[in-house]
Amino acid sequence: MSEVAPKAGMSSRDRMAVAVILIVVGVVGLAAQVFDLTANMGGWIVMLIGVGFLVAFAFTRHYGYLVPGGIMTGLGAGIIASENLAVTDEQTGGVIVLGLGLGFLSIWVIGAIAHVDRHHWWPIIPGGILAVVGAALLIGGQAVDLLDYWGVVIIVIGLFVLWRGWVQMRGTR
Repeated sequence: MSEVAPKAGMSSRDRMAVAVILIVVGVVGLAAQVFDLTANMGGWIVMLIGVGFLVAFAFTRHYGYLVPGGIMTGLGAGIIASENLAVTDEQTGGVIVLGLGLGFLSIWVIGAIAHVDRHHWWPIIPGGILAVVGAALLIGGQAVDLLDYWGVVIIVIGLFVLWRGWVQMRGTR
């Protein structure tokens, strides 16, 4: 049992990464209170926390920091963009959803660039869906109407996956 205990805790690099994230969040929170920076701070806080996780990933190369880092940075960037761009209410939602989708996609891209131990493809699915929905909301009009046909897209993707599996199965015989 004593052999398991040292591995069960966080490494010193992990502790340092968590400490840096906490310090950055604390400094931002304190600065917001002292300088009365409460207007439109939400997006910045979310993005800075995400950037903190990305820094922790760069420092430790632990995939567990990359996932919240990508999601929170993308979401924060979407919120910041929606607050600073002159867009309609529907487009505001589109900007935020697009930012979140790009955050998920950034997990996959950064993972590929950083050569994580096992390159994960799962972020492409929620990232792609969110990016398409966000872009449609941002564009508006008929692009939003096309979202009504999401079932057809799922069927086509399913048929494509089925066809690829069938072709692969025939090739191994």
